[in-house]
Amino acid sequence: MRRLLFTTAVLGALAVSAISFAADRQLAAVPASTARLPSTPLTLVVPDLRREAFVFAKSQLQDAGFAWKVTGGVPGYPANIVVSQSPAPGTKLIDTGAPLITITLERNRQYGSSGDPQNTSPYAPTTNRLAGSS
Repeated sequence: MRRLLFTTAVLGALAVSAISFAADRQLAAVPASTARLPSTPLTLVVPDLRREAFVFAKSQLQDAGFAWKVTGGVPGYPANIVVSQSPAPGTKLIDTGAPLITITLERNRQYGSSGDPQNTSPYAPTTNRLAGSS
């Protein structure tokens, strides 16, 4: 029993020492080299948001790297439905940071609107440049 207790204590001390040693070491950060960046700009494809609830449409846009703005007479309440968008779905844009997608909504009559509408993305849009154009 003593032998088992002693062996367990020694192994535990070795494990704690190894973990402490590993935690104390700092990994060297490798700076990003501009030579590795692609020579052609990245492109983003505009998703099809039509018939989507606004809450899901704006999440898709933000996740894909787009800024957005609601246009028209229906404000940006979560349950409202996207009826049109510009640029059109499938359009390829150069990733300029946060290209702007404008969406038009229709009121969802099944759900009420409460709170404050959200009519613009939480960050500023950048210019839209079509991929393949100069």
